[in-house]
Amino acid sequence: MIALLSTPLQVHTIPTSAIFFLKGCLKKEGIESTCFDLNAEFTNHFDANNVRMWCEFGTNYKDEYGAWIENYCKKLINYEWIGISVFTYNSQVFTRKLLEILRPMTKAKIVLGGLGLTNSGSDVEVHTFDFGGEMKNAGLIDYFLKGEGDKQLPNLIKGKHYTSAQIDCLDNLPLPDYSDVDLNNYHAKVHTVTGSRGCVRRCTFCDVGGLWKKYRYRPGKDIANEIVEMYKKYKMDYINFSDSLVNGSMKAFREFCVELAKANIPVKWRGMFIFRSGMTNKDWDMIKASGCDKLDIGIESGSERVRYDMKKKFTNECMYNSIDELGKRGITMTYLMMVGYPTETEKDFQDTIDLLKWSKKYKELIEVRTNIVMIVRNTPLYDDIAWYDHAETWRYINSEGELTFSERFRRWKKAIATIKHAGLIPDNRQFQLEDVFRIRLQKERERDHSRVKGIQVPLDQVPPPMDSLTL
Repeated sequence: MIALLSTPLQVHTIPTSAIFFLKGCLKKEGIESTCFDLNAEFTNHFDANNVRMWCEFGTNYKDEYGAWIENYCKKLINYEWIGISVFTYNSQVFTRKLLEILRPMTKAKIVLGGLGLTNSGSDVEVHTFDFGGEMKNAGLIDYFLKGEGDKQLPNLIKGKHYTSAQIDCLDNLPLPDYSDVDLNNYHAKVHTVTGSRGCVRRCTFCDVGGLWKKYRYRPGKDIANEIVEMYKKYKMDYINFSDSLVNGSMKAFREFCVELAKANIPVKWRGMFIFRSGMTNKDWDMIKASGCDKLDIGIESGSERVRYDMKKKFTNECMYNSIDELGKRGITMTYLMMVGYPTETEKDFQDTIDLLKWSKKYKELIEVRTNIVMIVRNTPLYDDIAWYDHAETWRYINSEGELTFSERFRRWKKAIATIKHAGLIPDNRQFQLEDVFRIRLQKERERDHSRVKGIQVPLDQVPPPMDSLTL
């Protein structure tokens, strides 16, 4: 018997998807398991806002967190196996503390899995690039699995050979099993669907291309059938897609929209979307008819030139037309934006400001999440761009001169002000982000940049956080 655990910090108001999917995979192989949505239980007990700084940045720890975890571990000690899903690098701090408490209490085989085994995508010092290896070397776990756990975990438990090689075919994936939890305890009955793995794009700032060498997708009809089954069995009436892009394959996406519209069930869905040329009025109508509630769109920049530097590759004409088509149909959108890309000039940044101002016409429909460009490992931006200085406050020489963190922060503040003035829906993380950015701004001011001129200083060589990080 295996216990399957989620770990904070993830969205805690809905079921944490990985463990319930793995339960379905194990069930298919005849292996019994029990799911413990530790992410939801811990975060609801202490409130997400209170634990966020510890879980994400390793600060503001309270002894009561450890006492709660120790008491929780008593539920787990008699299992033969304990599988822990480390979904994101933001789960590393909590998982380390959990393992330090749990390991002496049990003889169970402990196995870690999930994308959080690296800190790819983070530029925070407490996140490590080899979390699984470090936990194993410390004697806190027995195994860690990289890649897809669908086949690896059942094979490991059965004593068979397991490999991190990608699964070529995603047809007929096992359905998730939520039988271990009371879905009424969550704020909403939300089911997470994986319609594809990998991405058709190779954006320079993104690590997905390194994690998933091949893009694979499920037939649209299979995706629609899963949603229908989850609604019938569990009354799950809202769907989140985990895909990098729901429309990576237009063939599968069109089929999905048609089939879900035909099912005629009261279900809404949300996913990551990219603007693509060749979309027809019928495509936009079917997106609406299928129950689309919200699309998260990686626009990144209002500058077409910068987006092409990023290898995002859609034109301003396509972007503006697509926003109009979605707006006319009342589909809500989240713009995912970033400022301070290495090649971004003041004119390019003004293109972003112009986009935000233009978007005022759909202000009730558009939320904007804006970040400062990070340079993180395992991305083309990290490997191929001539950035220098410390990784968290990197610098770059572009056509206008040296782009510094202080200049990127100035642009971020202007973008935030423009969002507010346009009446667009702001990012609810805005003040937390500003706290972190101001800490980095202070670090940039205190560092001797002459010593690292032209030198790339990786994140793990950056000095430890200053005391001021304890906010």
